Amino acid sequence: MTFAPSTALAELLAQHEKLREMMSTCDQLADELDADGGDAADLTREVARVRIAFDAHNRHEEALLRPVLESTDAFGDVRIDQMVTAHVEEHRVLRSHLGLWTATSALREVLADLRAHLEAEERYFLTARILRDDVVSVEGGG
Repeated sequence: MTFAPSTALAELLAQHEKLREMMSTCDQLADELDADGGDAADLTREVARVRIAFDAHNRHEEALLRPVLESTDAFGDVRIDQMVTAHVEEHRVLRSHLGLWTATSALREVLADLRAHLEAEERYFLTARILRDDVVSVEGGG
């Protein structure tokens, strides 16, 4: 199934927002745990939810972006190569780190890395400048 670029963009950005909401919940639970008023099991469950959602998002993102980027413009193959090499490896590392944290400080570092990753995706891949429905774009045209 192929999505229009703008549809793929909207869907993936909505998933990013959901991941950010879940990470904020993790931050809140970590704060409560650090203040001795929280439950480690609650935090562990929420981190597991983030990890599962991140895995599902990555699979969906990779499946959506490949055909969309191939059809976007002449540089699609270059973007795809970049995505497949560095991007997929970054997903693997982040997914692994989400499963290995042992202290709230380590978890906060992983969550900061994940937030930075989402921001980079939005800067380089998930932008209307790249994922647009029109095939021809005239810079400065009005």
